[in-house]
Amino acid sequence: MQTQAQAHVKNVAEKNGWKIRDFVTLAIFNVVMIIVMTAAAMFAHPISYLLGGGVIALINGPIYMVMSNKIGKRGILFFSALITGLYFIAFGFVYFLITLAIVGLLCELVMWGRDTYRNPVRNAVGFGLFYAGYSFCGVVPLMFFKDQYVAILEQSYSPEQLAAMLYYYGTPSLVLIMCVVSFAGSCAGCLIGNALLKKHMKKARLV
Repeated sequence: MQTQAQAHVKNVAEKNGWKIRDFVTLAIFNVVMIIVMTAAAMFAHPISYLLGGGVIALINGPIYMVMSNKIGKRGILFFSALITGLYFIAFGFVYFLITLAIVGLLCELVMWGRDTYRNPVRNAVGFGLFYAGYSFCGVVPLMFFKDQYVAILEQSYSPEQLAAMLYYYGTPSLVLIMCVVSFAGSCAGCLIGNALLKKHMKKARLV
């Protein structure tokens, strides 16, 4: 009986343990999602501050669903948050890494349980929280170190663009709209991704 229990624990540990191929899969899919994120940012317009996060999440939702179903282990959203945060460090936005790391931990709490990364509803909630946190990243520096943040932005934003950005991220009601739109876009993207998984990719044995 003891031997069977030990074997069960070992099997669970092996199932939840990350392997090299899991990290490679995580990296590849996150690079694709970051490319989508960057491409969307190139079309910055005042309205994009409200809808941008939701549009990005909608597009990345199916990509995330394939990744989460291929890996299916705890830590996917936390590691994705770290990768995204490290990407923004290249632009001098260190606070992104700190904020997203905290968001990633919250996501993992939401995703706590068995096989949650293969559960479409739990995935939608976790991914929604991730992108709501991503939208909130623009607010954090204004709360804690506004002068330094504005000085960095002045190097790449025109006065008009900077004023618009500060207005949107400095207005609580608009920030709430951003987060809600991002969450909704994430959920919709995950639902689309789940439908595609059922219809095409599982038949082709891609996940």
